[in-house]
Amino acid sequence: MAELKKGIKGFKQSGLKNLLAGFVVSLIALPLALGLAIASGLPPMAGIITVVVGGILAAALGGSHVTIAGPGNGLVVVVLTSVVTLGQGDLLVGYTFTLGAIVIAGIVITLLGFLRLGNLADFFPSATIQGMLSAIGLIIIAKQIHVMLGESGVEAANNLFLLVETPNSILAVIRSEEMPWVAIVGVLSLGIMATYTKIRNSVFQTIPAPFWIVVVAVGFYYYFHWFSNNEFPISKQFLIQIPSNLKEGFVLADFSKWNHGAFLIAVVSITLIATIESLLSIKAVDKLDVYKRRSNINKDLKALGIATTISGLIGGLPVVAVIARSSVNVNQGATSRWSNFFHAVFVLLFVLLFTNLLTKIPLSALAGILVYTGYKLASPAQFKQMYRLGKDQFVIFLATLLATLLFGLINGILIGILVTFGVQLYLMQNRLEFVRTLLRPNTLLYEEEDGSLHLSVKGHSSFINYLKLKEVLDSIPANKSLILDFSLTTFVDNSVMEHIYH
Repeated sequence: MAELKKGIKGFKQSGLKNLLAGFVVSLIALPLALGLAIASGLPPMAGIITVVVGGILAAALGGSHVTIAGPGNGLVVVVLTSVVTLGQGDLLVGYTFTLGAIVIAGIVITLLGFLRLGNLADFFPSATIQGMLSAIGLIIIAKQIHVMLGESGVEAANNLFLLVETPNSILAVIRSEEMPWVAIVGVLSLGIMATYTKIRNSVFQTIPAPFWIVVVAVGFYYYFHWFSNNEFPISKQFLIQIPSNLKEGFVLADFSKWNHGAFLIAVVSITLIATIESLLSIKAVDKLDVYKRRSNINKDLKALGIATTISGLIGGLPVVAVIARSSVNVNQGATSRWSNFFHAVFVLLFVLLFTNLLTKIPLSALAGILVYTGYKLASPAQFKQMYRLGKDQFVIFLATLLATLLFGLINGILIGILVTFGVQLYLMQNRLEFVRTLLRPNTLLYEEEDGSLHLSVKGHSSFINYLKLKEVLDSIPANKSLILDFSLTTFVDNSVMEHIYH
């Protein structure tokens, strides 16, 4: 494989590949950005701002190679909760206060990068993270499935009960005396997302599924406009609203509630979820990179933090590294951060040139995309995989999932960590040793006669003390052979095994 060149020479070598990859990714990013913004309780333009700011700044300042930056699925729940809580029912007021929280969260994320704390994500138990992600998926489904069916104003005491309300929304559509066009478009959108990969047609596959939904939705409008005597059957309230003057889409952050508890919770939540989602995505995309390059995680955190700060200042969502769009980027032959830059530029051009077309897209079409996104996060396969890892991991996974649904993300993660700690304490043979080596496993690193290194770990090795073990592992030169010896440990948890494997 030819070595990649840097700078202008690198652009000349693979610029066209990155241009085409950026274009394909933009076809996915555009409808997702609109949908994620609306699902977060923000105007559609907030998603566009996030893509443009995130793509350009992450490309210019980031430390990863083929990762795409933009709005993320995991933050939908956090941002929407912040908008509702801080606005006390007034979404516009809550929007400006939430922007203030996003700006401060961006500053904190930037500081984490400067303090080289990117490895903190390794502290969280893997089963807890999976439980959190699956809970986010279910929350997205709970909130968006009613929008997909055209049933607005559905409320419940918590996200779990909101999910349980789904059959009632389905019955309302079935019993409707008029043709439920909003629901038809939403279900069709979901159907396209679900069946896209199963259609073996090269021409069809050249256009990503979300963009097909945009084409169908806009085509639906123009069918009634050009070929039918009837008026377009979906009223304006169910369509995307984008200001004709794009300057109106820029909203300034409000920091006047900086000393309120709800504001601080929003800052902590956004920081935590944005950091975890980004670090998980960056590590996953590194495995997909055909050139086997490693991202500079702390440099990426700085870039994403700066992008989040600027995005929040002018009305956008937090900027994170995203796995799905990055995977498409790699599959399209991207080789550098130029593809991230190009995807942002193409999205900007789409909005500048085709604003009128975007306002013809029903909200239910975007909701269908998001319902499928939520399903992918909380699919039955995810539950089966966690169960196969062992009953202890499944208990932690379920506890985190249910706690997040009932009590929110921060409380869900804290409860998940406490449950993990309790489960591990229960499984330990020597609980006194567990307490004695709680934060630091006993490690001994020495060189064998053949020049290879031998790292012996004694006691227990879990998510709690893994960071200390990782420090030792990171100090080992890349060209050295290593024997990693756990024969003297009484307990090694699944999170450590996953980290070691990766």
